[in-house]
Amino acid sequence: MEHPVYVEKQWFKFLWIFMPLMTLFSMGTQIMAGVPLAAWVMLSVPIINALVLLLLGCLTIRMDASHLIWSFGWLGWPVWKVALADIQFAESTSTNFLEGLGIKKTAQGMLYNATGKLAIRLKLRNGKMIRLGTQDPQRLLSYLTPRLNAR
Repeated sequence: MEHPVYVEKQWFKFLWIFMPLMTLFSMGTQIMAGVPLAAWVMLSVPIINALVLLLLGCLTIRMDASHLIWSFGWLGWPVWKVALADIQFAESTSTNFLEGLGIKKTAQGMLYNATGKLAIRLKLRNGKMIRLGTQDPQRLLSYLTPRLNAR
């Protein structure tokens, strides 16, 4: 990958709060109810939580001279990328509560979002629409728009 000209990392706060709390709640209620927990349960639940957080715990958006790249998690996988030459236009938009967070197919195309309601909408030259959640859409657009107009 070329040197990035833009990088934004968003924490998937919902997962970072929800997963540990649900683990503590479910294990705590079982222990308080006197249900014996197998050793594999005590080990597997935190390991599964750690894997989910590694794979989906944050959203990173990067842009280099030729591509816009976004990925979830610390491992950088799953990853998606689109050539800047394939983007017809980009604009600021928002998501609604029902669309939520994560990776979703919506009426307005694919949505990749980790936190908040703000996003940018990309219309690709092949007609597909993509929305990327971002904390500062105007900043991302200020980096992206000149590179689209230069092509």
